[in-house]
Amino acid sequence: MPWQAFVYGGLAAMTAEAITFPIDMSKTRLQIQGQVADARLTTLKYRGMFHTLVTVGRTEGVMSLFTGAKFALLRQGTYGTIRLGIYYSIKDRWERNNTGLKMPLPHLVLLGGTAGVIGSYVTTPTDVMRVRMQASHHPKSPPLMRSFISIFKTEGMRGVYRGAIPNAQRAAVVNGVQIPTYDVMKRNLIAAGFEDNKRTHFGSSLFAGFLGSCFSQPIDVAKTRMMNQKLLNDPNVKIYKGVVDTMLNTARHEGVPALWKGFVPTFCRLGPWNVLFFMSLEQFRVLDNTLNNRTTSVF
Repeated sequence: MPWQAFVYGGLAAMTAEAITFPIDMSKTRLQIQGQVADARLTTLKYRGMFHTLVTVGRTEGVMSLFTGAKFALLRQGTYGTIRLGIYYSIKDRWERNNTGLKMPLPHLVLLGGTAGVIGSYVTTPTDVMRVRMQASHHPKSPPLMRSFISIFKTEGMRGVYRGAIPNAQRAAVVNGVQIPTYDVMKRNLIAAGFEDNKRTHFGSSLFAGFLGSCFSQPIDVAKTRMMNQKLLNDPNVKIYKGVVDTMLNTARHEGVPALWKGFVPTFCRLGPWNVLFFMSLEQFRVLDNTLNNRTTSVF
């Protein structure tokens, strides 16, 4: 099992996350507003991604755009390591045991989805803290352990793992779509005569990000709303019961298009995120090959 897939996967994920984090913050703010089930968030304060970024920067300070970044980097460092390590390790072993064959697309989708579920479940607590901080109006995020202890004391382990199911479902969809799409599209472009270069990597990763955004957005909206809700004795706050309940309530009270709230910032983040992630991963492959005098990557 090549360790490079784990290490470089985590490093590439952290690189992409650090650069695109403000866009993710705007997506979170857009997704949680307008909820009939939560009286605190019924007002439509933001009109779009750019309006959200400008409004938050002007009213709360520029650093508020990076609120919760440390939780996100910790999550990506762990999540990226797990999902990419599992995916490429198993894929590499399968193709080594089946000389001359490439793993079929259905296998890749299942493998990507499974790796995503495992990684997302492990890192759900950091994702909960990230969403809570992005939804708040505090420019400075508290220390990691203090945030964890605070949620655990008031809400228990259910609070720490709130939204774990939609988080895993989204991860299954995203990873089941994005990683195989990138691999298959890159493979087909090279087979069609394109060179294995940055242009091919760019096109493949951008298309993978678009498909991932389309398929995952309704689950992402449900995940964000479930993670942001709190167990409080507040009659104005109706706790969502689950993914399906959240999606049905959202569609019923706000219309079906509300399930794709924040799609523009999602793609504006996921598209560049994917490009940065896969192109960083490819450069780490080149670096690893150079350092070890190899002509082909081990993952």
